[in-house]
Amino acid sequence: MLRIMAETTRPARPRTAWLGRRDRYPLNSPHGRGRSGARKKREDAVKHVSLSGAVSAAALALGLAAPAANAADFKNKTITVVVPGGSGGTFHIYAQLVARHLGKHVPGTPAVITQNRPGAGGVTASNYMAGAAPRDGTVIAEINPGSVVVPLLRKVAFDPRKFVWLGTAAVRTYTLGVWHTVEADTLESHKKTEVIMGSSGVGSLNYQIPTFMNAAMGTRYKVIAGYKGGGDINIAMERGEVQGRGNFYSGYTGAQPHWIRDKKIKFFATLGPTRPEVANVPRLLDRIEGDINRQMYKLLEVGFNVGQSFHLPEGVPKAQVDMLRAAFAATLKDSEFLAEAEKRKVPIITQGYEKVEAIIAEAYDVKPEVPKNLAAILGLNKKKKK
Repeated sequence: MLRIMAETTRPARPRTAWLGRRDRYPLNSPHGRGRSGARKKREDAVKHVSLSGAVSAAALALGLAAPAANAADFKNKTITVVVPGGSGGTFHIYAQLVARHLGKHVPGTPAVITQNRPGAGGVTASNYMAGAAPRDGTVIAEINPGSVVVPLLRKVAFDPRKFVWLGTAAVRTYTLGVWHTVEADTLESHKKTEVIMGSSGVGSLNYQIPTFMNAAMGTRYKVIAGYKGGGDINIAMERGEVQGRGNFYSGYTGAQPHWIRDKKIKFFATLGPTRPEVANVPRLLDRIEGDINRQMYKLLEVGFNVGQSFHLPEGVPKAQVDMLRAAFAATLKDSEFLAEAEKRKVPIITQGYEKVEAIIAEAYDVKPEVPKNLAAILGLNKKKKK
């Protein structure tokens, strides 16, 4: 586990107004003169209790709830940022960036660490967040974009609509590429020649996209799943174990910039939002024919719109949610955070949690036959042998 301590600067504590002070004494005597000491104390006690109860009730009615705010203080606690993959890839880089800078924006300046939970293309991490993860705000997860639509395709333990979204660090351009020594380096050539593609699992885009292309476009990709993350797939490409992979363009600029510089990888398709560096590479959507195929592709493309988003598990109290949403938004605007992201060559293109919620809600409002057909193509609705 990689431990990343947050800065120790402590934010100023908010001042709490003393609402009952004026009523402790008679209006005509600020110090309670004219009454015996014992009687004065009894009257003061009754008035103070009555007023405190009234103020508490009013605060609860207005949604202020001071005790809940105190409970949400993260002083002396540690927040864990779950990475839906192994080390060495940009999922890990984005999680590290958030972990390094989030703590100073959270009341109590907690320590923040990252924890890798690779498996099944992000499904393992999402299942953990839906199940065993603490509901006190001390565990945040980065989503694997490809896993967002997996519950539409097969039975899993999580539903992304139930996660409490914090926002998006980046929406990114996705690419398909092969190693520079591979002669078959175009979409058309891949309909004739088998190309071995590396993948982290069925929940990942690097499994879903080439598998879908085989059915919809007649390509001949052999997808090797099971790598822990992007870093392991990159090593496999260098060793010649696999010939290509799907990856975000910034996955190379952030983790393997020399591949771009030295032209070690050749791109043959792009997906999602465009960027100038790969503007001349064919867009996959433009090559897909047939209405049902395009609908299935649109479902897969949801992951690119969700991007590198972070969330809490369902059931975290509102006070903690509000604090962490504010802290996350502040982190994405933090000058030191932005400077480090630029240094590590990963883009920061943000969107709020409301946008993430809307994208996911729209994706799940789909005709049943679309995910059913896609699940069949991806081999996700096959009954397991007993």
